[in-house]
Amino acid sequence: KQSTAWGRFVDKRIPDALDVPRRARVTVSEFPETNAAEFPPYWKETKQVFGRRPVKLDPDYVPVITMGRYGVLLKKSRPSDDAFVAMIDSAQTIIRLALQDLGPVCLPNFKVALPGMAWPYEYLNALARVIWLRGVDVEIVLSNPNSIPGGCSPTEANYGNGWSCVDVAAEIIKCIQKQFPNAHDGDLRHKVQDNLRICFLKSPRGGYAYKSGATLGLHSKHFIIDDICCYVGSQNLYLCDLAEWGVVIDNEATVLD
Repeated sequence: KQSTAWGRFVDKRIPDALDVPRRARVTVSEFPETNAAEFPPYWKETKQVFGRRPVKLDPDYVPVITMGRYGVLLKKSRPSDDAFVAMIDSAQTIIRLALQDLGPVCLPNFKVALPGMAWPYEYLNALARVIWLRGVDVEIVLSNPNSIPGGCSPTEANYGNGWSCVDVAAEIIKCIQKQFPNAHDGDLRHKVQDNLRICFLKSPRGGYAYKSGATLGLHSKHFIIDDICCYVGSQNLYLCDLAEWGVVIDNEATVLD
């Protein structure tokens, strides 16, 4: 539909949150092009008179859950956000995250969030809970601040919103203190020192920049829970209402691969 005149008009001129009378919002793409012979078939449930027949799964079957959010179309219900919180809360041993950032988009060279932006406290509170209650290790790799890919302007691509690793750690610590006001200072220091590790992306050579001097950027939105379940996709953990989609892979062998 987007290849039609109406579709192009809707794509370029109509805000995403505004309803339109015809279906012209969604595009189905394939990569590499021409590889897909047909669209995926619709799933049809086969009903049995006397209950369900057992289904024999393919031995190579891997459970994959698709999830996402689409801008401001859902102002309150955020199922993928809720799923992220549930995944973090389920951790028993370790959470590994590779992210563009956790802090909000802010003014260039100033650690002041733009209007409407804030720290993602639902995620931070969940990380704080598992650190404090279960001693879960939390390892976070972030993009170096304000890393701009070659040839782009700061308004086109800017990986890393300007917050330091200390800033991120401080927000998680504050979330522990707020949720557990009776936490003893010594115990809190012990938990943070033992269980929270945050760093910027670094090259094997030991530097934080390319030979050109540009800092190493990270555009990932990826995390792994207990090495048995992971998310990979385009949904940022810092607040960003874009068309953000991804998949959860719920299979230990596949995640370990």
